[in-house]
Amino acid sequence: MTSLLTKFCFKNKSKTKKLNERIYDKAGYDYTLAPAMSVLKASGIRMTHKISEKTTKLWNMYYWLQLINLCILAPSETASMWTTISQAKTFVDSIQVFGMMPCFGCLILSIIKTYKMILHRPVLENLVYELRDMWPEGELSEEEHVLIKKSFGQLRFISKGYYYVNNALLISYMTPTIYFTILRNLGYDYPIGNMVFMYWLPFDVFRPVRFEILLLVQTWHAIIVIWLNVAFDISYCLFLCHISTQFELLARRVQHLFFVKVDQQLVSSYPMASVSENLLRAGGERVESYGDSYWEDRQNKEIVAIVQRHHALIRLTGDVEDLCSFALLINFINSSIIICFCGFCCVLFEKWNEMAYKSFLTTSLSQTFLLCWYGQKLIDASQKLADALYNCGWYNTGSKRARSAVLIMMHRAQKGIYVTTYGFSIISLASYSTIIKSAWSYFTLLLNFFKDKSID
Repeated sequence: MTSLLTKFCFKNKSKTKKLNERIYDKAGYDYTLAPAMSVLKASGIRMTHKISEKTTKLWNMYYWLQLINLCILAPSETASMWTTISQAKTFVDSIQVFGMMPCFGCLILSIIKTYKMILHRPVLENLVYELRDMWPEGELSEEEHVLIKKSFGQLRFISKGYYYVNNALLISYMTPTIYFTILRNLGYDYPIGNMVFMYWLPFDVFRPVRFEILLLVQTWHAIIVIWLNVAFDISYCLFLCHISTQFELLARRVQHLFFVKVDQQLVSSYPMASVSENLLRAGGERVESYGDSYWEDRQNKEIVAIVQRHHALIRLTGDVEDLCSFALLINFINSSIIICFCGFCCVLFEKWNEMAYKSFLTTSLSQTFLLCWYGQKLIDASQKLADALYNCGWYNTGSKRARSAVLIMMHRAQKGIYVTTYGFSIISLASYSTIIKSAWSYFTLLLNFFKDKSID
């Protein structure tokens, strides 16, 4: 874990200059991939395969070893939950299952999320390489530079924060049991703690030696589950951040496609006038002296590139949906349940100085918000393109080809670009609000039901 922290969080500070300078190259793109690639490698997944065939087989063996372990663990955990419910005589006795649900939910998610990334590796690699080809090169304008720097500065900050929150969850769950086990083996009188995953096994797991061995295995399983989930979530955010940024850069490109003179009809206070002034500032007075043939040739060439880029971004968004939509559906269903059960356990059972369920609640809330926020960012970026197409001076061009292309793009852009939960709902901040409302409804219902049963 120490080496991963060093790789992930303590990169050479000189590398941060890649996004602080207006001259861009492909190394800047590789720099934005670093957080996701670090966690993916720790999980046994490589984003690209620029390695030998033998090394590829070793990486695949490492991943499948982890996945097989988790696939064996899932039925055991299910059997343990079923045993707990079947042996419970009252509702209060069955509440122990609520404490098992968060870990079980994360276990299932870790399997579903990463399996498709391996199954559809060509799609994953194509996303990486196509977005790399789209990365701008050369000197950019100040506006473009600020846009890129802001987007990927936020991504890096959020990725690190999310990584630390999940590791804090791991530590808060595992440390107490490990600490008391060490003290008990040193001769101190401490009770045997609880396991993170409540395995169903055909022997007594709380006997000496057996418990210690099982605790080591569980620690490894917990690390795998956390890192596989983090790897998927950060990769999803990375791809949507790149696609959203490309939409915003494309919107700026559309804004500067047509030149409209500032006159009595187009007053200087209009947004389009500021675009024309920027063109004049960049090209000088000769911009106004260019003839219609120059602008038509320029617009015809530029509109072809813009349309191709727009189609490519729509297709890449579809690839992200193919990779992630089913996992996101399960994730959001699981989040509603986890937020409800963790809130229930925090209120009724966990002491104020105990952090296990509080950490789980915080992680689940932040994880769901992160996924929805980047979904919203994609929607907003695609809407900016639609606005840019509407507000550009397309009506002022003599090129019928450029005018027709803009109108067709405008019609397509009005539909919006988004990622869904397997077609059930659009991932946005509105869906985050829906999840919180659902979790709160389940929580109040469960709390009232518990109070009624306690009185009885």
